[in-house]
Amino acid sequence: MTKSEKFSSDISRVKKSDAQSALKEMERLFVGQNSQWRGLAEALFSWWKDEHARGAEISGMAAQKLCALQSFLCGEEPDGSLDQKDWQRIREEVGYEAENIPLDALNDMMRTIVERGGMD
Repeated sequence: MTKSEKFSSDISRVKKSDAQSALKEMERLFVGQNSQWRGLAEALFSWWKDEHARGAEISGMAAQKLCALQSFLCGEEPDGSLDQKDWQRIREEVGYEAENIPLDALNDMMRTIVERGGMD
């Protein structure tokens, strides 16, 4: 089981809680598993929460997008749930945190962003 698959399993379990508790636990998991670039993880989670996790219940698509963000940060191939607008925002957040990301990881992130249309 990859890190992203484990994260997805954890998110599926957590999202069954009330939305407020679920969001806190999701943030803890997401930031904790991406502590090597904590600032980027916190920024991406905050954006995801504001943009995709609305209402009393976290939708399946919102959870899927968070799992795709996890795959991206782990250097794994994200599924197609993130659209071009999402990738453009990810590019912005990566740009803000670029000085805190090792060059090889930054290069990999930017390659994925370009491949997914985040520069358009």
